[in-house]
Amino acid sequence: MIIAGLILLGFAASTYGTIIGAGGGFLFVPVLVTFYDISPQSAAATGLAVVFLNAAAGLPMFLKQRRVLLRTGTLLAIGAFPGTFIGSELVKYSPDWVFYSLFACLLIGLGLFLSLKKPSQEKNEVAAASESGALLPQKQSEDRINHWKLLGVGSILGVVSSFFGIGGGWLMVPILTYGFSLSIKAATSTSIFSLALYSLVGLVPSIADGAVQWPIVAWSGIGVLIGAQTGAILSKKMNGTTITRLLTVLVIAMGINMIFQI
Repeated sequence: MIIAGLILLGFAASTYGTIIGAGGGFLFVPVLVTFYDISPQSAAATGLAVVFLNAAAGLPMFLKQRRVLLRTGTLLAIGAFPGTFIGSELVKYSPDWVFYSLFACLLIGLGLFLSLKKPSQEKNEVAAASESGALLPQKQSEDRINHWKLLGVGSILGVVSSFFGIGGGWLMVPILTYGFSLSIKAATSTSIFSLALYSLVGLVPSIADGAVQWPIVAWSGIGVLIGAQTGAILSKKMNGTTITRLLTVLVIAMGINMIFQI
């Protein structure tokens, strides 16, 4: 039952996470700390391993669909590299109640923001062009993005990623969409690309500390590999509004769940 549960969890987290560009860690980690006898540090490290596996498995499909903005994703990853080491150190010395409290506030706050924020007409037009296969508007948006801002955002995401073990894609997608005027589909695919890069770097200190629970990664990884492909295919068929709603509902639900762990 435990093995079947881990495989199912990996599939659900990976499918959902790939659709919304979040890597699935923000679903995986709360389930680990709620239903498994595992510390926040181990849950974060194990979740980050799952995030990397999910991102790496789903990335080829997004690259084939030509939805990834490589320069934007690379700059975000470069900015995140130092932050991943900071986050992995912070989680070692943070009490459990601090971990749960920050996690809950972050998730609920993001969910409320997404539920209240409406895309502008210009962003809707860019999104429609991108979703119809015209990548030029997205390339034009990418050309206008300040590189230093991307590096700064990446550094914050790196800390969040390693501290919570959730990748940070659930935060990256709204930032790219509302802060940098990218369509939701370009944001999700670029997020997956960036996650694959910096989550691997963030795993290094966790592996060295022996914090990763490899049996959990192995069994859930079976579901992750299948779910990543499923999510990439489904995301192509879904519109941006539906993806945003899925993200909103899940982050609020997970945030409320974290409150009961305090």
